[in-house]
Amino acid sequence: MGLFDPLVLFSEVHGTVLKDGKPVAGAEVVQKVVWSDNEDEIPSQRAITDPGGAFSFPAVERRSVLLHLLPHQPVVIQKIVIRYQGAEYEAWRHTKGSYEINSELDGRPLKLVCELSRQPDFEGTHYGICKAE
Repeated sequence: MGLFDPLVLFSEVHGTVLKDGKPVAGAEVVQKVVWSDNEDEIPSQRAITDPGGAFSFPAVERRSVLLHLLPHQPVVIQKIVIRYQGAEYEAWRHTKGSYEINSELDGRPLKLVCELSRQPDFEGTHYGICKAE
């Protein structure tokens, strides 16, 4: 990673929300990133699923020459929640330990399938109702 490369706090996300295997339109999907003592430093991003249940978020990046120079272990808390018909679902919870793009899934892009009827569970190092495609 170069000195002036961005620090990727949450890689680009593409996902689909399903309920009993059928696409869910109109669900609110909220993405939250925490990487400092100030939980509100990075505002939450919101998306509404389209008729096919699809949603996406661009990568969340920051720039810091100082953090490229100082030895440290990144700790970036990532969360995605889905709100639909008065219920809230824990879709994705992950602690990212790298500023590399797509390091959440060991280099694979974040393409998620989130089934509202599924119980949250661990898949590798992340937790929630979303599973990687």
